[in-house]
Amino acid sequence: MGAPAARRTDQTVEAPPRRPGGGLGAVAQVRDAVHRLVAAGRSDEALAFVLEAFAALQQTTQQLERLLAQLRRSGRRSERVDAGQLALLLEQLATLPTPDTPPDGPGEARADATLDQEIATATAASAALAPSADRGPGARLPWRTRGGPREHHDCRVRASDRACPTCGRVMRRIGADQTQRLEYIPGHFVTHVYALEKLACGRCKTGVMTAEAPLTIVERSAAGASVLAQVVVSKFADHLPLTRQQRIYDQNGVTIAVSTLADWVAGAADRLEPLVECLAARVRRAHVIGSDATGLRVLDPTSAAHIEQGTIWCYVGDERDVVFRYAPTGAGEQGPWPFLAGRTGYIQADAASVFDRLYNGTVGSATEVGCWAHGRRRFVALQDTDCRVAYPILLITRLYKIERLADARRLAPADRALLRQERVPDVLAKLQRWLAATLSTEPPASDLAKAAGYLVNQWTALTRFVEDGRLRLDNNCCERQLRAIALGRLNYLFAGSHRAAERAAVLYSLMRTCAQHDVAPLPYLTDVLTKLARGGYADRLEALLPDRWRALQDGAASA
Repeated sequence: MGAPAARRTDQTVEAPPRRPGGGLGAVAQVRDAVHRLVAAGRSDEALAFVLEAFAALQQTTQQLERLLAQLRRSGRRSERVDAGQLALLLEQLATLPTPDTPPDGPGEARADATLDQEIATATAASAALAPSADRGPGARLPWRTRGGPREHHDCRVRASDRACPTCGRVMRRIGADQTQRLEYIPGHFVTHVYALEKLACGRCKTGVMTAEAPLTIVERSAAGASVLAQVVVSKFADHLPLTRQQRIYDQNGVTIAVSTLADWVAGAADRLEPLVECLAARVRRAHVIGSDATGLRVLDPTSAAHIEQGTIWCYVGDERDVVFRYAPTGAGEQGPWPFLAGRTGYIQADAASVFDRLYNGTVGSATEVGCWAHGRRRFVALQDTDCRVAYPILLITRLYKIERLADARRLAPADRALLRQERVPDVLAKLQRWLAATLSTEPPASDLAKAAGYLVNQWTALTRFVEDGRLRLDNNCCERQLRAIALGRLNYLFAGSHRAAERAAVLYSLMRTCAQHDVAPLPYLTDVLTKLARGGYADRLEALLPDRWRALQDGAASA
């Protein structure tokens, strides 16, 4: 989302009074920061700060040297950069004062090196427990199918070979070895013509009896469930506009008007909408809900420009279930407020002010969880111009390494929380001290002060992950879901109407939930559309959600 509006300031990090002289150069500011750390007796952090600043500056130097080489090769001498300025800055950094007793410099470096070694060890141990391709008949195949048909063939020994070569007696069956082959059947359309028999009584002449017609998935449509599923998956999972699909189908010998394809998509969305409402109810019951939004242009003949900028809101429940909602504007009353009204659990989002009412009791009394990815992103944006951001980036990266260690060890949420409580507080304390020192000298309008201020203002929400192993450091899972919207709008540019945008949100919800549960969307939609058209699922829609559907399919396959 865009830059957040002004937010309340969390007083967990108390910055000392701001010192004058905010116009110091970068080198002088680094020297001043190191002096303060050494004076406070924090030699380890001082040396780590200098080393990270030096490494960042060295990386910038290498990038500039590569650029200079490219400019020399191209002959564009007017754009050369004076490398002497970089050498002078390095010399100034080298003159930074050091304490009489050398600090335990390897301490900070050892922390990351030890953490990297622990991650490598845990990863190797986890890989050793995973199935291998050379562990006998139960080994995992290098490929797998999800929901596709399986054909079983009984391959028998030829009659001429069934006699024992030693004694001549007919050998008896003792078992069978299994092997698999994967075949591909190119996609094609099949036109089914149904002749509906008609009966009439020649004596009574009371009426005509006609055979039952095949199931209609979408009213007044000849499209079968598999065709509807193909069109939906092609647009909302493969991001193919309907105009491009129309050309592809025409190349396969079937001409379908784009308007007809649009009607099919609308009919499928209307049929699936109750299922997505059931999915939304499950998202609202999740332990933690991630939320974010992105824009979507919509054709609107009533507007002056004939196009409006709508908003697609995304809600992810426990990183499993995904629900999209379309709103004509980005206002809270059309977005997260009605969807999350009354929420009392965790909500993870960025610091946009639109979410405030969900935390302060106005709309909900949820617990705010911050996003470290948003905070880190602000420092990364400055790393090419300010070497001082290398140190906070190092500390934030260490938080993510601790998470990687928990992932490698496959820790349960309770054990993950214990690991965080053991390793994270020291990292957060160092980051707090750096934030306080930075804000005491930086002008409030500087980019570095704004980046540091974001962490200070959101400190309580950002550090809430320490208390619960089910919380994540960031809201990246929700942001990944929005990439599908971004890819789609690059191809089809806009939705045809506000109602079309609402239907798109319905279909995107199922596509992304299938992806989260590793469910193949084409067989899933084909089966679910058929079952919904037959009826009988009004009071048990949850059985058709992707994870429940896959469990039934896996159970049937293993039976």
